Amino acid sequence: MSRSVDIGSSISLSRPPVSISRQAQRIVRTYRGWQDFERTHGGPEIIDFDLSSVQGSTPFNSRMEVLSELQALRDGMDEGSSEAEFLQARLNGSVFYLRALMGQQIPFSEYLKNTLGVGPEPFSRDEIGLARREVNERLAPFDLEMKADFRKRFETYFLLRNREEIRDGIVGDQKAWLRRLCSAGIPVPSQLHFAVEFTEVDAYWSNWISGSLSTGITLSINIHPRKKYDRGRPLALCLHEICGHAVHMSIWKELIAQEKLDQACGVTTVHSPEMFVSEGLGQTVPDLLGGNETFPKEFLASRSLQYYTLIILHNAHLMTYEGAPIETALGYACDYLPFSDSDNIESELRDRGTNALFRAYQLSYTSAERTIRQLIQGFTVRQKQRFFLEMYTRPMTPMQLVRFGAELR
Repeated sequence: MSRSVDIGSSISLSRPPVSISRQAQRIVRTYRGWQDFERTHGGPEIIDFDLSSVQGSTPFNSRMEVLSELQALRDGMDEGSSEAEFLQARLNGSVFYLRALMGQQIPFSEYLKNTLGVGPEPFSRDEIGLARREVNERLAPFDLEMKADFRKRFETYFLLRNREEIRDGIVGDQKAWLRRLCSAGIPVPSQLHFAVEFTEVDAYWSNWISGSLSTGITLSINIHPRKKYDRGRPLALCLHEICGHAVHMSIWKELIAQEKLDQACGVTTVHSPEMFVSEGLGQTVPDLLGGNETFPKEFLASRSLQYYTLIILHNAHLMTYEGAPIETALGYACDYLPFSDSDNIESELRDRGTNALFRAYQLSYTSAERTIRQLIQGFTVRQKQRFFLEMYTRPMTPMQLVRFGAELR
């Protein structure tokens, strides 16, 4: 099912042209060659979006060859620009991720700092208590509390079971929300094309969006029995996937075509520090679009419940890498998440503990959302719009994001 949305705006940013350097071509072809190698050998997907017009890929016969090329690119990276700093961090993250794929045992803190771009930081009791109180405040209009006794009532009223209803909730009102995004100062491309498909994958994610210049953008909706969609979740996914990722990458596509963004930035990954800003942006689009009065009460309940759930899983995740027995981490999460199935929580912890990508990536949502919320606290509307515009249009590592947030104050 294809969707094409006409919003009627265009991107015009005053930036000098960026030439296609040999270094940029080499980086693009290296990532494509790595992707080709992994696909041929049953490995993971490497590229999330391929927005570069550079042609070709570098052939590799082994992961050792890929590792050697990534290290050479990282160590020979030109310095002195924001994009160079970003690309060097990406290449470094790829080196550490590939080493983990090859079996190297890297200390967890070191692995996180080099792939996610930040260290392991648990959520405090105070943060958890505040998040739980917000969930209960959002559930109160429905005469619900986040307690085991209320789970059946919650599921009876909130859970969606029709996949077409889920899909329509995600894409049906996108045009209105994209117009709100335009009004908030984000240069949403005049045409936003993407295809929508259902898939059934035993994984933590509800939606996944990816694409390339040749294939376009595809939004996959996961209808595996492990996934549950409440009444507020489709709008949350519309804001995250469409107003967040689809717009974000469409802007980069146009900037690259206008030679205002380095071609190498347009081959994105989800195993390097760029994931922090990308997922943080998706999680915080609602903070740009308005206050709580802007959104339906079902959405507010869903968003607060998702954030609370993720920060509990975040802490349980860290427990597993601190050497806690699985019973301890699982018991902690089950005690704090009365609306969640224990087998689903077990699957979450299993994936986080055994998958080289999820080991870091699944901490990006909570870590980045917390960081962005802290950075924009007290911002004026104008400061907030400037901050988000930068996230949409400029490749950034977590460190670059924090620096820019400090500069705006």
